[in-house]
Amino acid sequence: MKRNPEIERISDDAQQRHRYFFGATPNQKRAMRKRWLAHEYVRLHPNIYTKNEYYQTLNPQERAMHLIRTLATKFPQKVFGAMSAALVLGLECPWYNAALEHAQIATEESIPKHMQGVIEKIYVHPLTFVVHDGIRVTPPERTLVDCALRYSYNQSLGVFDSALRAGIVNKQKIAETCSSLHRDCSPVQKLLHDVDGKSENGGESLCRSVILEAGFARPELQHEFRDPANLRHTFRTDFLWVCNRKVVVLEYDGMQKYTDQHMTNGHDTRQVVYKERKREEALRRAGVTSILRTDYEEVMQPRSLIQKLINSGVPMSHNPR
Repeated sequence: MKRNPEIERISDDAQQRHRYFFGATPNQKRAMRKRWLAHEYVRLHPNIYTKNEYYQTLNPQERAMHLIRTLATKFPQKVFGAMSAALVLGLECPWYNAALEHAQIATEESIPKHMQGVIEKIYVHPLTFVVHDGIRVTPPERTLVDCALRYSYNQSLGVFDSALRAGIVNKQKIAETCSSLHRDCSPVQKLLHDVDGKSENGGESLCRSVILEAGFARPELQHEFRDPANLRHTFRTDFLWVCNRKVVVLEYDGMQKYTDQHMTNGHDTRQVVYKERKREEALRRAGVTSILRTDYEEVMQPRSLIQKLINSGVPMSHNPR
């Protein structure tokens, strides 16, 4: 299709601002629609587009944030809530949550039953907001409560963990928000009981949520061991249980640990694996009796993970939830 310098400029500017683009005039809208019909563009919503090749480079969270920034540019008075607000606030939102495919707009008005494309309206009363990176969002404590009431425990624990880790809210303010709503907030209370700001990332939070839901005792997070052979060397473990003279460690391995150059410090996979083996030897010297490993795939289908924990003697605190 013939080049359109004006549309290309709009597209390039949007990519630099990490958002999608839209037409402001009838001519721009027609030109963008033609390119969408020619399969050059992806259309996320009426009059919201991006280039096909650019869209394919974005992960689910990036796609969600691009949509939020676009809508905030078009409708600056709108307030984002729930998982959209959590994303804007920089909290850990699981990629597998279907909510990332939509933008949650908070409103005090009545809500139609049908979904409006990628825009999902959620009822929030009273509607207040804070401004973060130029975008209006519900306050952190209300954002967490709405996430807990709309999404599962497994999807919400990472949001709560990251909020406490970042220090943007505390348990008391969350509890006070629940009290003001005059509704059943038991999902929030459950999360407040289990939340732990020591969790380092969303993967570890997801793993812990599965462990707790299965009825296992609450693990200690990020316990630090010192290598008896070299006291200057210390190692932190993701999860730790101590019981009946057993010291059980569970490590959550994300694939980034072996492929992301920022996490491997430029080392290849063989070097990283060797370093992990030396680390395990040091942990055993420090008294660890069992070192277990898991990953995202196993956590999402946790039967084998649960069996490993049982076989290693990890204690149960209650029946599975």
